[in-house]
Amino acid sequence: FLVLLILAPASTFAQPPSAPADPYKPVLDRLHSITTISLPAWQIHAADVAHGEDPALSASDWQQVKVKEDWKGSRWLRQTFAVAAQLNGYSIKGARIALDLHVGSDDAIQVSVFANGSMVARTDEDDQVAITLIENAQPGQKLVLAVRVLDTGGGGCCGGDSTRIEQAELKIQPPDSRPDPALMRMQILSVEPLIVAYADGKAERQQQLDAAVKSIDLVALDQGDQQAFDVSLRDAQTKLDVLRPYMKQFSIAVVGNSHIDMAWLWPWTETVEVVRNTFGTAL
Repeated sequence: FLVLLILAPASTFAQPPSAPADPYKPVLDRLHSITTISLPAWQIHAADVAHGEDPALSASDWQQVKVKEDWKGSRWLRQTFAVAAQLNGYSIKGARIALDLHVGSDDAIQVSVFANGSMVARTDEDDQVAITLIENAQPGQKLVLAVRVLDTGGGGCCGGDSTRIEQAELKIQPPDSRPDPALMRMQILSVEPLIVAYADGKAERQQQLDAAVKSIDLVALDQGDQQAFDVSLRDAQTKLDVLRPYMKQFSIAVVGNSHIDMAWLWPWTETVEVVRNTFGTAL
């Protein structure tokens, strides 16, 4: 018996209970899929290419880099995107499309973003925000995105100089005349943990959230009935609004934080400037 006990696989014995599946996950995932387009791979070339932002420039011989893959030195990144009529059953005609791109590095970098040859942003690692590319999307519109990542040097306290794409997504926001699926998703994600956390009145609030989520008509989305889906989102919002007084009882404290190595080979004036800019960004 002892020998068998020793040889028995760990799965033979009782395992700790796993967390229950989120009943809202299918709806949340679908809402995410109609408002976000992932850009997991980009063409990449050393930055010695002149006018890498030119849409007419052939990038057929460029290499490929994936999100989270490291490289060293300055680079051009390229990506081509065409607006479709629908995204997973959701009409994106007339939508606002923004690029949510974050390039991270162990060194100081400058990031210049171009759309169809025109510069739309120039920033550094700390100040990258979503960039609106199209205000009124129409099927068939094309975007040639080019990003010049310039390694400006200066080193860092940790001795590395690798650079990578941390995140690259296109965010879809419908016209103001239509309800926003991304906003609905965010509200559900905000309400859910606060209902779970407090027992007092939990059952009633859970029913209210259930009613709101069940109002979202994914069948209409599957059938391409955009009007019916939008109506269901408005209905869900009305039911979710019942929870507003409960949610307004809570507040969120946000604390900015950053590490600065103030002795890192900087003259005093640059140290003061770096500290001011960095903590300003964090706050």
